[in-house]
Amino acid sequence: MHIDSPTTGAQRNSGIDVFRGTLVLLVILGHFSELIQRQNLLTWMGFGFRMPLFIGLTGYLFNLERARAMPLIALFGKYYHRLIFPWLVACVVHLTLTHELTWFTPLVIILWPPFHMWFVPVMLGFIFCARISSLDRGMLLALAIPASIAAMYSFGVAHMIQQYQPWLPDRRYFIYPIYFTFGTFVAKHQSDPSKRWLALCVAMIGLFWWARLYNQTLPMAEVAAELTLCIPLIGFLPWVRKLAIDVPAISSVGRDSLFFYLWHPLAFGLWASLGFGGPAMLVLSLLSMVLFRNMVARRPWLRNIFGVQPPEATGAPPRAMPRDLEAAEQPL
Repeated sequence: MHIDSPTTGAQRNSGIDVFRGTLVLLVILGHFSELIQRQNLLTWMGFGFRMPLFIGLTGYLFNLERARAMPLIALFGKYYHRLIFPWLVACVVHLTLTHELTWFTPLVIILWPPFHMWFVPVMLGFIFCARISSLDRGMLLALAIPASIAAMYSFGVAHMIQQYQPWLPDRRYFIYPIYFTFGTFVAKHQSDPSKRWLALCVAMIGLFWWARLYNQTLPMAEVAAELTLCIPLIGFLPWVRKLAIDVPAISSVGRDSLFFYLWHPLAFGLWASLGFGGPAMLVLSLLSMVLFRNMVARRPWLRNIFGVQPPEATGAPPRAMPRDLEAAEQPL
């Protein structure tokens, strides 16, 4: 499906923030549902599209040409303060609380990140691989399609997840390149509005197919259902970007998605240790994170630690913003 290319220098549209905030809230809800009941349909449904769409969104917002025009060290520095450093802090806190902090931690958090921490190194791995490659977007996608599908069938995507050798990095380095490269491809090509309804129908078929697989163990069908669901939805990102809607509570989460993504398990744990459970724990966790985010946003040194945007970024109305600023500094 051919899609519009985002316009450099265009006004920041709240549609992307609402979309990203919705994905973060679904991640939080999914982890909460895992806590109260390890296997349930809600967890299964979210597992089928949340992170593939996040990876696709990262590729869509990533300005490949501008990244290739920058020295590698400059690109690394661009991500370090707003993304890498808060992630490192969250990893150290997580591994300290779980008594897993060792001399091998620097290697472990990159190759085998704990729990939900995998997203940042995997995402940066895709970004830097695309940066050092000389291939265009179409060729990157052409290579990623067979490689990712082969990895999906080898490692699994849902019921039958496998890690063949202990020395192999996290399987998501191998199964998710298709979504990232398709996101970069979508950002560069012209749209065909007549195909959007067809893409929506395909995505709905994938959604119902994925739902029917909840009580079955069919690895090959799971791969096909996930691709049928997620690829068309990534193709809708240009349309999402054009949406002139804003839900302040959700777009606020989207603008500070890194903070909410990294720290919600700690909020769950703190409220659970105080004796709260069920919906009360979920509500208290969300409210406490919002209050803490608002407090931290006014203190620059704390913002850098917890991955929070400055107050003008979280509270200001949409304004003119170069696409690369949103792509490079707020990929999550």
